[in-house]
Amino acid sequence: MPNLLVYVQRGIKRKIQVNFLNLKEIPDFLVVSPGGCGSVNLIKYLENFGKCNLYFERNYRIFGLGHVYKPTNFHFRNKVKVIIIKRDFEDIYNSMKTRGFIRNTLNVFGDTLPFMYMNILKDQRKLKKKYFRYLEKFYFNWKKYNQELVLELEYPKLYQDFDCRIKIKNFLGIKDDAFLKNFPKFERYKKDKNFIDPSTILMRDIYNLK
Repeated sequence: MPNLLVYVQRGIKRKIQVNFLNLKEIPDFLVVSPGGCGSVNLIKYLENFGKCNLYFERNYRIFGLGHVYKPTNFHFRNKVKVIIIKRDFEDIYNSMKTRGFIRNTLNVFGDTLPFMYMNILKDQRKLKKKYFRYLEKFYFNWKKYNQELVLELEYPKLYQDFDCRIKIKNFLGIKDDAFLKNFPKFERYKKDKNFIDPSTILMRDIYNLK
């Protein structure tokens, strides 16, 4: 139980981080998703076209900027453009479960007891139901933001549909035609024994972890 208390502290810290978010610079735009929506490749590509998620994570060590579960005063005050990535809840849950991210992601959503149905009561049905509630709240919260500053995209459609690329280009005001030509292609993760999650690789790079 003492080790599990770390998650309580993380959940509280996350709530404080989100409620009082105040970046030292104004982003050109941000990509936001609850996780499990293929956002890593998009974020890595879009950093070539403006100050977005990785710029702030690298320079200011701000963790989880792409998973902020609601628009903050900072977003409203600075009229930050936001790309929201959506996906079927079942697919999101299965993606996070197979990657072992359920408990940590609940923490990122501000849950202070993410271990309740995993380590104590061990009820997968209630765990899934709880996770879905957080997903519903995540997208509901972002509906409260100025929709003129929001572009909603569906995964994996955003990598497969050329029209989605056009929408991103126009929404961000990107003039470079190479944006469309070099846009990343859709690829499913090959989860064999040598698989390392792309988000894990990215975090190791940002925080110089081995």
